[in-house]
Parts: sequence; C-alpha cells; structure tokens
Amino acid sequence: MLNRILLSCLMMLMLAAGALTGTTAARKAQETPTETFDERLGADDGAALAILFIANMRGNLNLCDCNHPRGGLARRVGYVEGFKKKFPETPVIQVDAGQFWYTPSNARLTMLQNQQVAEAFSRFPVDVINLSRSDRIHAETLLAREGLAERTAKLPMINNIVSANGVFGSEIAGPPPYLIKEVTGPRIKGKIRIGFVGLGMPIKAEPGMRDATMRNPFDTARQIVPRARKECDILVIVAHCELNPALRLATENPEADIVIAGDAEGIFKPRLVDKTLVVTAAPGNIQQGDLRVYIEKDGRFRFKVLSTDLDEVVPSNPAALEFTDKARRDLERLKYGP
Repeated sequence: MLNRILLSCLMMLMLAAGALTGTTAARKAQETPTETFDERLGADDGAALAILFIANMRGNLNLCDCNHPRGGLARRVGYVEGFKKKFPETPVIQVDAGQFWYTPSNARLTMLQNQQVAEAFSRFPVDVINLSRSDRIHAETLLAREGLAERTAKLPMINNIVSANGVFGSEIAGPPPYLIKEVTGPRIKGKIRIGFVGLGMPIKAEPGMRDATMRNPFDTARQIVPRARKECDILVIVAHCELNPALRLATENPEADIVIAGDAEGIFKPRLVDKTLVVTAAPGNIQQGDLRVYIEKDGRFRFKVLSTDLDEVVPSNPAALEFTDKARRDLERLKYGP
C-alpha cells in the first residue's frame, strides 16, 4: 500500500515537472523572436519612399529598462541602415515626433544628457525633429542668436528642428513652422516634396488659462497647414500629442495627408479621417514606425504603416553602440565621480 502511494506521488511530481518545463519552454518561445531582421522588414513591394518615425526617447540613448529591453540609438540606426541595404530603391526620411530630450532641469546631469542627444542626432542625422513642449524649453540653449552659427556648425541637427506653435523670445532664433524635404529615387519621376508641420501640445491648464511656451496647436495648424500645402506634394503634420488631438487635427485640416501622433502612449491601429491617415509613434522609443509611400499609375499616393519592435532581432550599429556606451560612462562619472 505504501509503495503504491509513493509511486502515485512520484508520478504526480513527474507530471508537474513536465507541465512546468512545457510552460517555461512555451514562455521562452513567445519571448524569443524566431524571425530574422530580413524577414521582419518584409519583401520589396515597390515603395517609392519611406518615412521612418520615432518619439519619446526622453534623453535615453540606451535600451529601455524593462522586462523586454527594446529601443536605443544603436538599434534605431541599425534599423535604418538595414532598411537602406535591403531596399536600395526606397529613399528614407527620418522623423522624430518629439520628447527626445530629458525633462528640462538646470541640473548638470540633465544638461549633459541633452547635449549627448544633440550630438547623437547630429552624428546619426534625423531629418525632421519636432519640438514637444519640454523639448522647446531646452531648445532655447541651442537656438539663442548669440553664437548660433558656431553651435550649428558643431550640431547640424539644429537645422532640422521644426516648431509651428512654440513661443520664443526675440533673443531666440525660433525654428521654422514647417520643413519641406525633397526626395528623389529610382521609383520617383522627378522629385517629391514632403512638407512637415511641427506641433507640440500646451500644458493642460484650466479653461481661460494660457501656456506661455506653446500656442494653441489647433489654431496654429489652421493658419500654417494651408501655407505648407502649397509648397509640397505630401503634407505631414508631426504633432507630439495624444490620439484624440491627432484625430481632431486630421478632421480640421483635411489638406494633410498624414498626421503622426507622437504622444499617444500606445501603438494604435492607423485611423483614416476622410482622406487623412493618422498614425501613432511608440511610447518610450521602443518601436520603429515605418510608413511606406507608393505611387499609383494615376500619380496618387498610397500608404502602408508598420511598427516594429527595436528588440534583439534588430542589429545594432557598431558606431552608435560605441557612442552610446561612452555617453553612459560620461553620465556615470558625472553622477558618481571618477
């Protein structure tokens, strides 16, 4: 009788161990990507150009500190590099939708962190850099008229900053409300002009209160969008805002082809508001937004949107990885000492 009981217990333990092993294996299978980076990019389906967009880096050039580490400068650069290698006939425009600098502070650590981001965006260029409300405050240190030419020579990313509704004093060389980028390529007859209108959201205030750093983005858009539309073939509103304000911008500005919501705090299915496509950037810079543009036979544009994890499947650019490691060590020395 005792032997039978012991045998039953042993069998139960073996079954439990097997179930635990199976569960652990299944979990690992879910967490470990099985596809290659080449497979993730997909096949070349004739895209004429691509707009690769990110947001919410918040001064962090490293991987995000979470259970499933993603993001980081090295992987973003690696994604762009891999994209260009696989799709040599599809030119790329890179866009940052905002909140790339750390929350403003006078602390030396924050200033160093933001300087490192400015250097990163200059060495590994981003074509369109939209100012969020927080970014606008730090931007004043770079956009001050005194010494601007010298700073721009060292940090050419300054030339790519855009802000339609940021408020700047007379001593600051405010950035343009929109940028026009001309794109050529094997699948483009002549060139395509793409306009990018940059917007940030004011602080949430009581009715009747005004934000001294950001004008009303909806009023601003209604003034600026028609102007930009006359100068471009594709018009993109890059707004560091949540999804609902982005949908409102699309509704009130039907001239826009695309609205990129930079602060939606999630990846949402693309929305079509009449003929305007609304897409969202990933929170925490953990995914690469990939918007591909196709030219139909009648000359009209068609869009496809992808969002890809910047995880271990994405190769890290060695130079960007070295830059990031040095930036981390410099921050640690300033924080903890030699």
